[in-house]
Amino acid sequence: MIHRFVSRLIIIGMMWLGFGLLKWGGEKNQLLWQTIMFTAIVLLGSLLEEVLNYQGDPYVLPVVQAIMALGLVFLVRISPESALRQFWWANIGHLIFYSVLWVMRDYRRLSRFRYLWGLLAVALLLITLVFGFAAGGATSWLRIAGVGVEPEEFVKLALLLFMATYLEQNEELLRVGTVQWGKFSLPDWRTLGPFLVMAAFSLGLLGAQKSLGTALVFYALFVFMIYIVTERALYLMISAPIFLVVGSAGYLLFRHVRVRVLVWLNPWQDPTGMGYQIAQSLFAISGGKILGTGLGNGIGAATVPAASTDFIFSVIAEELGFAGAMAVLVLFLIVVMRAFSISLKAKDRFGQILAAGIGILLGTETLIILAGVTKLLPLTGIPLPWVSYGGSSLLVHFILLGVLLNISNATAVGSQRSKARGREYAT
Repeated sequence: MIHRFVSRLIIIGMMWLGFGLLKWGGEKNQLLWQTIMFTAIVLLGSLLEEVLNYQGDPYVLPVVQAIMALGLVFLVRISPESALRQFWWANIGHLIFYSVLWVMRDYRRLSRFRYLWGLLAVALLLITLVFGFAAGGATSWLRIAGVGVEPEEFVKLALLLFMATYLEQNEELLRVGTVQWGKFSLPDWRTLGPFLVMAAFSLGLLGAQKSLGTALVFYALFVFMIYIVTERALYLMISAPIFLVVGSAGYLLFRHVRVRVLVWLNPWQDPTGMGYQIAQSLFAISGGKILGTGLGNGIGAATVPAASTDFIFSVIAEELGFAGAMAVLVLFLIVVMRAFSISLKAKDRFGQILAAGIGILLGTETLIILAGVTKLLPLTGIPLPWVSYGGSSLLVHFILLGVLLNISNATAVGSQRSKARGREYAT
């Protein structure tokens, strides 16, 4: 209990230290109360884990809270108004996380609704396409009671649950195959059909919405999940030409995709126009050097467009330097690796696949986002989990975190019960 509470105290202490170095602006009183509420929820949550005898992975939640504390500090630095709203979402997200962790007694019940999850994913994308509004070139937003919501964030959760249930039930047929195509054995249409239909519908609807960053995340999720379950390199080989064909079609069909590719290839052709965003991001990152300019001393918070959402990592890299940027990457790496560790330890196949899928999703999102702001890939416009401003993303990732640690806790409790039974039999 002491170690658990102390780790949260250190995280909260670092967050308050960061806030102490910043100018809070006109929202100081409101931000102060939200920070106190966030602190209380984090510390009371650690006590709740002890009272309810949480036995799962001890590292994932503190690391995520450290990532979030850093994100909140930089949101206060960039936009206090956005930070105030983010605090609300962070506090609500914590409550949802603990609800998922403790109320959902058996995560295996989620596997009963395979087609329901798939239909929910498609329905959310269709509703967004018909009734949504565009922002940043993509029709990916709905307005509900005056609040902007990104349904595609919730589609990630539904699609992940569909994939986990589908792969659990069809693992052997996908691994071995039933139809011979030359030297290769592939599953028949009855087995592979639901997977292909779901992939085509979800990616097609995202393409129609011009939300190509999320489409790239979903495609990677489809490919890596089926590979990690079947261990067949054939699926990777098939996915590569499909990606090239679909990517080329997107380049030809959508002007904003062509613009992003051209800017990615050479932002210095128009550094004050189309290339301004990525050029300013690169200036900010390079200006940080090894140890950074110091918290609150960089210029990227004011010069980099969308600094609180798509490019928050650029501001972090400028003010904390290469060392701080690498520390953020290591924190995300820890979360992803612990997700895979939870997957390996899970006692049932559904839990193994679902935990691995969460790790794949988090790793893919982080890689694509950071590659975009550093010009390794074209910009995608998706938020950095737990760091970028965005309520929909924050809530969904807290739900995913709750499911992941529910699997971990159930595995630990099951192991203890097995050992207890073994001791009973021995006596």
